[in-house]
Amino acid sequence: MGNVDSFHNKAREKCDFLLREKQAINVVLRRQTEAEDHKYKAQLRVSIMVVRLLLKTGLPFRENDPKNNQLIFPTSQKELVQCFAQEVLLSIRQKIGQDVFALLVDESSDVSKKEQMAIVLRYVDSLGFVKERFIGVVHVKDTSSLILKNALNEVLTSNKLSFSQIRGQGYDGASNMRGEFNGLKALILQENDTTFYVHCFAHQLQLVVVAVAKKHDGVSDFFEQNSLVVNVVCASCKRKDLLREQARERVQKGLCSGELETRRGLNQETTLVRARDTRWGSHFNTLTSLMKLFADVLVVLEFVKVDGGYLQLQKKDLDILEAASMVRGKMDALQFLRDMGFASILPKYFYVGARNHTTTKTNGFHFEVEIFNTVVDMQLTEYRDRFSETST
Repeated sequence: MGNVDSFHNKAREKCDFLLREKQAINVVLRRQTEAEDHKYKAQLRVSIMVVRLLLKTGLPFRENDPKNNQLIFPTSQKELVQCFAQEVLLSIRQKIGQDVFALLVDESSDVSKKEQMAIVLRYVDSLGFVKERFIGVVHVKDTSSLILKNALNEVLTSNKLSFSQIRGQGYDGASNMRGEFNGLKALILQENDTTFYVHCFAHQLQLVVVAVAKKHDGVSDFFEQNSLVVNVVCASCKRKDLLREQARERVQKGLCSGELETRRGLNQETTLVRARDTRWGSHFNTLTSLMKLFADVLVVLEFVKVDGGYLQLQKKDLDILEAASMVRGKMDALQFLRDMGFASILPKYFYVGARNHTTTKTNGFHFEVEIFNTVVDMQLTEYRDRFSETST
């Protein structure tokens, strides 16, 4: 009986303890909730600091979520980025209000080759300072003017802005952007006739330099030869791999000999950069990469030297008559080699005895008739089939 009474007394004490006001179930749960809320907010502040750091430094979100801490999960971090973006857009929208602004639009593609439209607004704030603010990149199915206009309208509408507030347009010289009748400029002018168009000065400056370079024979030929070299070296994965391998071996030898220094950012793997017709900066990048890899490029060009007239056939200003002449020249050279026979290239030290004991054919017969003559005849036949008189 003593044990039973003791058990009941302890149970009664626990009930009395729980019935007290400070130990009530709802109070305890609220206290736990407040503690969890405080902990959550602390973690959220740290996560926001981390996301801001990643955005400023351009680093990827690659953290895991140990013990189900979802705040540092990449998906959650990207949601925080979206929240940041919405707050920034809200701030820009509030500063513009019902005032007017100018529109700057350009087309670009990302690394996955998706067409995109970048949008920037230019306006004057309440203090009289001119501001240019990037408001987003929009994926578009193609770059026709009508699709660009519809996508632009959706962006402005989602930010509570309209075409009626636009007072200026700034694009590059592409026909789909500045076209007098069907360009994006013309479509927006139909909505608002006060949206004056200005051809981007930076783009015009690029075109001035490029145009002069094309008109000067010496400069034009120089960049044409550079473009030809880049096209040949980067024409196949095999050549690109050879270029990278040569560059890697050269860097390793330089480091071992002390000719090259080791420091963060030095001796990074690079490749040749193709120049773009309307971007002068790309020409500079082409020359820079070619200077760095010049010795390696020579090795690759030596590798493709056997292609004969291939380099010449890559020229942009090559007309059809000159190209056909080169093809015929190659066919004549092959025919001349066939007529002269294998003996004309036969090394003096070549052994013309029997190949082995199981056949009476000599090495000379094997290499001349079965290899040399057969391969040259096949090449001539292939040339004639692909470059017939009719098609040429």
